[in-house]
Amino acid sequence: MRVIVFGASGVQGRHQVHVLARAGHSVVAVSRNPKPVLVDEKSVETFAADFTDRDAIAKVLQGADRVFLNLPSTSFNQSEPIIAAARYIGEAAKNAKVPLILFNTSMPVAKEPQGIVAQDDRREMRRLLRESVPTISIEPVVYLDNLLEGWALPPIRDRNTVVYCHKPDLHVSWICHHDVAQIMMAAMDHPELAGRDIPIGGPETVMLSQLTEKLSKAWGKQLSYENQTVADFCDKIGKAMQGRGLETDTIVSQMFKAYTYYNEAEDEPFNVDMRPLVKELGVKLTPIEEWAKRRSPWDDKGYY
Repeated sequence: MRVIVFGASGVQGRHQVHVLARAGHSVVAVSRNPKPVLVDEKSVETFAADFTDRDAIAKVLQGADRVFLNLPSTSFNQSEPIIAAARYIGEAAKNAKVPLILFNTSMPVAKEPQGIVAQDDRREMRRLLRESVPTISIEPVVYLDNLLEGWALPPIRDRNTVVYCHKPDLHVSWICHHDVAQIMMAAMDHPELAGRDIPIGGPETVMLSQLTEKLSKAWGKQLSYENQTVADFCDKIGKAMQGRGLETDTIVSQMFKAYTYYNEAEDEPFNVDMRPLVKELGVKLTPIEEWAKRRSPWDDKGYY
């Protein structure tokens, strides 16, 4: 299939490009400023398009069989341009007669609104896409790869400590970017799933203490862990995300609301039983220790 991947320069989009190309699909990696992409020494087609460039979006979607859509987070960026991008892409996909869009929400989206702007925005984007083209909404929980980025990486690398904003008894179905890509690729062969909102996680559901044990074993280091408070997490993420388009106070207040919900919600948004979907799609998910053996904080190659 000819698959157009929007947001291909981001870490999630890059994994999708690699998984699709290795499976033999014709991939077009779309980003604002594309760089050459090689997968197993083979060049992948790239295309330059800003999310606001309606002509470019229309052009790249000609002849597409599927669209993988990754949009920036409105937790740290202005909502309006990103919501507008979803509308443009949906309309252009309809005009190009694209049969199916796979929309990666990049976060859990509660069934009922929780007053969390980023979730509400994802819900609106999903609605706009479905007004135009059949769309499957893929909704990942917490990424294992986050441990190797941003605020989570230094404590692991520098003092062998896993620090994350999860209460001690929170059960989390951590998933890696590679598996999100695998699930999206498997789902694209099932157009009958259009209209479904599909929460996805990994094959194991663990508390932070159990995650740390698995990482310790895989990395051959004795790690400790800290159940970071929501307030401390929000303070650190607010400082890290300054200059991204939103006021720091707005970022902090929204993240506080979101992570309080993730930690306290009765429906346990981070806890996903993947067995039914694995059976339905025929995918093989990556256990935590297997992921960690391939991705190290001290020697990370980035891709499988």
